[in-house]
Amino acid sequence: MTTEDLTPLLLDALGKRIDDPAAVRLAQALGKKPFKNATPGNRCDIGNRKLGIEVIAEMNLATRSHFPPRKDGRKWVTWVSAAFIYPNYRGSLPAGFDWQMDDAALTARFKRRVEGAVEEVRFTLPPPAEGLRAKVSINSAGLPKHMLVSVDEEETYATIYPDSKPEHSVEDGFFASWCALNGILRQDRLAAGQLDALRKRELSPLAFLSSSLGGLLWQNDVRPEHAAFCHAYMNRLMEPEKASALFDTQETFSDSNNWRKPGDAMTQDGWENFDRIGPRYAQRLEQWNRREIHSMVDWPEQP
Repeated sequence: MTTEDLTPLLLDALGKRIDDPAAVRLAQALGKKPFKNATPGNRCDIGNRKLGIEVIAEMNLATRSHFPPRKDGRKWVTWVSAAFIYPNYRGSLPAGFDWQMDDAALTARFKRRVEGAVEEVRFTLPPPAEGLRAKVSINSAGLPKHMLVSVDEEETYATIYPDSKPEHSVEDGFFASWCALNGILRQDRLAAGQLDALRKRELSPLAFLSSSLGGLLWQNDVRPEHAAFCHAYMNRLMEPEKASALFDTQETFSDSNNWRKPGDAMTQDGWENFDRIGPRYAQRLEQWNRREIHSMVDWPEQP
């Protein structure tokens, strides 16, 4: 069993391609064969539980530098994305953290949040390196059960992939345009001319998403106070679930373009259709602010 500190190797490999020398060195230190290329339906995991670590590699990471997913020949370019670290891990740990710390000790030092559909208590540790993040989850006894060190990905609300059909992003364009017109986006996200053109309806909602926003409406595009709402609403993570974008789209337009069959009439990109669904977006935000609806995964901050 290796006595080498794996932490520097891990931090060096995260965010890099699996064929990068840093990723190859990490796999070797774990006593494993090199990472395999992931696919849209399968990631690649390698680990060594005796060393207390499992490493994940994926082909689709929600960061601006890794987007879009791409192929190198016939294989998907795959990135070392995350690692689960367990209490028997003997590598160096983030400053101020120790596996023997209980809930109270962790709360005194780190930001505590309840996260996920299972309402798991997690603590956010200082970033171990630029572009990375670290979170610790605790077990029922109030002690750390694992640490997740990963690439610092954004939550995604609307994404236009290079090979996607334009009609499948029409409804995303409606929501993105509504966000821009209603102060949901970060103040510095758009140039004044871009927002003016949208207000004057000089371009369609889908054209706005694809051009002014570069096809992405992600976490760092919106004001922090609106991120949880956008995440829950656009990803069917709202409680009740019927208060999510998909169901509002189906009620307004009979169905989502993503669910329509070839040959079916599609909802058209245009301001007339935007005006049909825009009031529903506003209603959902008002309900959110009144706490009549809430996220299934993002819970209020801990005191």
